[in-house]
Amino acid sequence: MKLYKFRPLKNCDDLDKIKDIIENGFFCCDFLNFNDMNEGVFTINSNNRKINLKEKQKYKICSFSGANALNKQLLWGHYANTGMGIVIELEINNAEHDKIKQVRYTNSTENLDTIEHILTRKSEEWKYENEFRYLIKTEDQDGVEIHIGKIIKIYFGTPYKSLKNYEEIKGIHKSLKQYLDLKDKLESFCTGKHIQCEDYKFK
Repeated sequence: MKLYKFRPLKNCDDLDKIKDIIENGFFCCDFLNFNDMNEGVFTINSNNRKINLKEKQKYKICSFSGANALNKQLLWGHYANTGMGIVIELEINNAEHDKIKQVRYTNSTENLDTIEHILTRKSEEWKYENEFRYLIKTEDQDGVEIHIGKIIKIYFGTPYKSLKNYEEIKGIHKSLKQYLDLKDKLESFCTGKHIQCEDYKFK
């Protein structure tokens, strides 16, 4: 099973965060840090009435996308700095499969009887993300870094590269130039970690 993590690469802080992921693992946090205003919302019923905010926050989450998200420009735009960013490809081993949950997209908040069901449901507006979530229960309130799967490849965004005047754009686009400088540094770092790097071309 392969999963994908989008990350921006617009400054040295972003570069350091990507290096930290490679060396120390992915950061898992509670649902209140996510960008969906309806994250964790559910309708109380007889089976889930004991579920409360504190119990939901004990679950820490790291979000990934499935394989068909890699070719979606919206995801590159939203989570990888309009293409000036990366996608981390990782291989999930069999022992980790139980902790990976595929998000179900529905506009209903009914029939959600467990915290895992609540934290893996999103409205249909988010369906394009093809999201999978790694869930772990912990008392650590600040979140945890965890090695999830094996990182096998880094895909780099290639904005404007197919254009005939790419060199001209590169000469005047300061953000693009900075991204390409950071890209060189990250490629060198990945080489030392035996991680394959590849420029991504949209299909």
